[in-house]
Amino acid sequence: MLDWFGQGAQAVLALGYLGTYLALVIEGLGLPFPGDAVMALYGLAAANGRFHTGPLIFISIGGYLTGAVISYGLSRYFGAGWLDRWTSSHMMNFRSLERTTSMLNKYGPLLLVPGRFLPGVRSVSSYVAGAVRMEFSSFFLYTGIGVIAWCAGWIFLGFWFGEHLEFILHTLQSYSLYVTGALIVLAGAFWVIRRRTRTPHEPN
Repeated sequence: MLDWFGQGAQAVLALGYLGTYLALVIEGLGLPFPGDAVMALYGLAAANGRFHTGPLIFISIGGYLTGAVISYGLSRYFGAGWLDRWTSSHMMNFRSLERTTSMLNKYGPLLLVPGRFLPGVRSVSSYVAGAVRMEFSSFFLYTGIGVIAWCAGWIFLGFWFGEHLEFILHTLQSYSLYVTGALIVLAGAFWVIRRRTRTPHEPN
């Protein structure tokens, strides 16, 4: 697995927990970065005794949330026009931004949980949440749930199945759209059910 990543893997691992934090800040900012593969690599390194799993997960979550909150704050402060300038300069994918905006308007903050596992949505969802002025408490709660699941999931995947990780990564990335689509449908169904149960019945 380390040979698959090449010398870059050794450079990242050599930075220790600080490298973990910085790598996940980059991921949280939505910059081009193979976050899922890197997290699985950290899981494999933990299995080999180079990291402790608990601190690794905790620091990863902290780094990701740092990047996500910065992304949200920048977009909320500068507004949707700022994102338009980014897309016009090709710094951000317009189709990903448009699709994520549509999905966020439809499913609300619940999208931020399964959206962490969907490429394209993951990289821009924090920016879109800020641009539409989502309440920070909702953003942080649902982003936090998604980040915890994403970080822990990839680390444990690398920890338990590291020797076969190249095949697993290829398989999961091939079917990620279908899996995430199913998660979004389930999240939408949960949102509809919860909203109906909270809506008071009209008197006859």
